Amino acid sequence: MEMVAYKQSQNSRLDYFAELFLKLRNGHYFGRLGKCFKTDKNFYFIDAGTGKIAKIKEHVYLVLKTLLENDSFNLLHELEMTEEELIDALNTIEKAVEGEHILSAPIVEIMGKTMMEDLDELLLNHVMSLTLEVTEECNLRCKYCIYHPAHPNFREFGKKHMSLEIAKQAIDFLKQHSSKNDEVTYIGFYGGEPLLNFEVVKGSVNYAQEVFRDRTLQFNLTTNATLLTQPISDYLVENKVTLTLSLDGPKEIHDENRVASDGQGSFDKAIQGIKHVLHSFEKFNQTPHFTLNMVTASSDFEKRYDLIQEFFETCDWWTEDIQVMCNGIDMGPQKMDYILPQSEEEKCHSADLIDALGVWSDARNKDYKKYEKTFSKRSIDQELVKLHKRSLTKEPDANYFMNGCCVPGQKRGYVAVNGDIFPCERVGTHIPPLGNVKAGWDIASIKRYYLYDYVEKSKTVCKNCWAVNLCGLCYVNCYNEGGLDLSNKHALCVSERLQIEASLVRYHTIFENNPDVIQAFNETEIV
Repeated sequence: MEMVAYKQSQNSRLDYFAELFLKLRNGHYFGRLGKCFKTDKNFYFIDAGTGKIAKIKEHVYLVLKTLLENDSFNLLHELEMTEEELIDALNTIEKAVEGEHILSAPIVEIMGKTMMEDLDELLLNHVMSLTLEVTEECNLRCKYCIYHPAHPNFREFGKKHMSLEIAKQAIDFLKQHSSKNDEVTYIGFYGGEPLLNFEVVKGSVNYAQEVFRDRTLQFNLTTNATLLTQPISDYLVENKVTLTLSLDGPKEIHDENRVASDGQGSFDKAIQGIKHVLHSFEKFNQTPHFTLNMVTASSDFEKRYDLIQEFFETCDWWTEDIQVMCNGIDMGPQKMDYILPQSEEEKCHSADLIDALGVWSDARNKDYKKYEKTFSKRSIDQELVKLHKRSLTKEPDANYFMNGCCVPGQKRGYVAVNGDIFPCERVGTHIPPLGNVKAGWDIASIKRYYLYDYVEKSKTVCKNCWAVNLCGLCYVNCYNEGGLDLSNKHALCVSERLQIEASLVRYHTIFENNPDVIQAFNETEIV
């Protein structure tokens, strides 16, 4: 009789937990509430609503993982554990729900509430940056660029240059709309290849220095480096223009893709340009500091990345102050049907994806007991810093972020050659503009396309995602000529979740083996 009573007690307890599961699920997808992951040493859970991460025991991990990935309580009975272990795991989860408010994230109804409320004020008085597309033309035809005929979303380079008049109007616009910006104001130069219109770059710098005489101003310029003569380098360094120079590694790798219109590689000219810049820093008694923009391929990546690392270790000019920013090849918008997070379908799709840079870095650093300086370190660290500085709350907040979207036009506004303004240089100019430097902001259009339309469509899928408050995706590749096309975003969502999970594992592997590295992230800025 005692055994029967005990069995009935266990069954009633499981019935209770089944009801608790339904209560937490609240008629929605359970997998949206969090994610389980593990390192070689420990098991972890991250809660979607609060951002809290807990180290948990294996049987708790298995129970949570089953619930989150299958959206079903009944499948717990198929786990290879005793009922006592199952009930113990469920007891642990219940205590955390009550004490830590986990597994309680509200359904996504509002995204970017603060951004919406403050939009007018931010755009009228707090604009931080504008990047000028000083030319549509480029002297290279990089094979992975959208302007190369081999690219699946190929479109022709334009032929227009920005006039100095438009550039000055953009600078005046920035001055007018940054009156309450107490931080550094940024002006960037982009293309095409901006040095093809260097006179406008130079004229813009000189004009902005007069207009912003009473403010802290920082210039930056992105170039493929092949047109950097000594006089141009001297001017840029003397005027403290922060440089981003394109270099994909050693000659044999760089010249595979970064080619001129005649197919000739650009490595030798790029290196010559870099040497001019280094000479300018020496000439003006400054420590060389600039960023190398590197596009890394994922095919045969172990060999490629080893060669790139060897290149930097053996060149005589790479220092701590010269950062390397790694980017994968952007294939442009890729239409795909929606895939439910943590589903079997997502697992099947993700099996073909690989975080090449992360895999190589993990292998290079083993357990991160010694964190080597590799060319990939800055890019890897940025993902880790985002996790380190994630939002943490005692209880879930119903006001969700708009993924990784910035206030459109405030932080990274991009001015096309005709003066139209776009969210940033990465979105292209085939989407609805935010306004024009002469006519001003089109607030109604911004709210329609970049706030209300984006939120209304995005929340239909974000509501099922455990990474909604960790997501770095923004407007890039989400729009076409007709506005927001969510089918362009689904593939990005899967890749983003895969990247976040990999970073969670990497972060906690480092924390377990080299916690001083994690501590240093307190002083690292997110860029």
